[in-house]
Amino acid sequence: MDVNFIRYLFIFNSCLMTIVGFIVIYVEPYLPVLITRTFHYGKHEIKIHQPLVAKAELPKRWFKHFYLFATPVSTCSLILFFYKYFMNGTIPEIIYWLLDISLGKSRKALISPECGYLAITLFTFHCWKRLYETHYVTVFSDKKMNISHYIAGYIHYIGAILSIMGESHGFVRNYKELIYWHKLTLLQIVCAIIFLLSSLVQLQTNFILASLRKSNNKVVFNGYKVPHGGLFKYLSAPLEFTEILIYLMLSVILWQSNTFHYITLWVVLNQIDFAVMTHKWYKKTFPNYPKERKILIPYLF
Repeated sequence: MDVNFIRYLFIFNSCLMTIVGFIVIYVEPYLPVLITRTFHYGKHEIKIHQPLVAKAELPKRWFKHFYLFATPVSTCSLILFFYKYFMNGTIPEIIYWLLDISLGKSRKALISPECGYLAITLFTFHCWKRLYETHYVTVFSDKKMNISHYIAGYIHYIGAILSIMGESHGFVRNYKELIYWHKLTLLQIVCAIIFLLSSLVQLQTNFILASLRKSNNKVVFNGYKVPHGGLFKYLSAPLEFTEILIYLMLSVILWQSNTFHYITLWVVLNQIDFAVMTHKWYKKTFPNYPKERKILIPYLF
């Protein structure tokens, strides 16, 4: 079948996230525990036990596994890009087959070599940074997450890498083009800089959160406190804000793509939902929570 499965999968994920997220945020008290406990995880975890859902729950610290997977896969993808563009290498047939299955046989080479290489380089950097954060910075609680969240993490990184590669010149049969760095626009360069700055702010935010549970580099607390400093001065959800920025910048760099924008849509909707729930949770849990903090956009929302 000549179907872009990645596109339709992320359209489905985005619609599901929007509908379920809206329902949970606004009518949660009227929903069965089966739904709310499946949707919530981490600090938002529902404390009411549901035996069926409990059997499908995993430790939240297993988020680390996403980056143990995504980091080597993105790195191999970057090496493949380098091999193709700088060494004029031949792409193995199995790669073409995998991309044809994922994005359809009629996929086109829409992403220029410069944009494709820049995007996969930034994405690989992001995966390495997240690997470092989850293994050496973040202090995970003993909270649980539903297996559906765990599976969604793998789907996300697989879809993102395949969507960049699958529409890039050199990874579509009969499409060949050399890489010319001068073709990158000023806007794309600025987006790359914003991407890197957002990623570094995200790292700073994780250091702030980790410091709430550490003393002299040792974990001394496993609960939750109100974070201060960095973007927490303005927002309840700086991690979600920077994650949205990261993917929006990739989308601008990959503006020619027909598929990657659906990955970005999924990230934006997912992060907005989580940011709203985080803000709501902080206000409910801490009576003296700073009233001037917004949810996701400084001074506005």
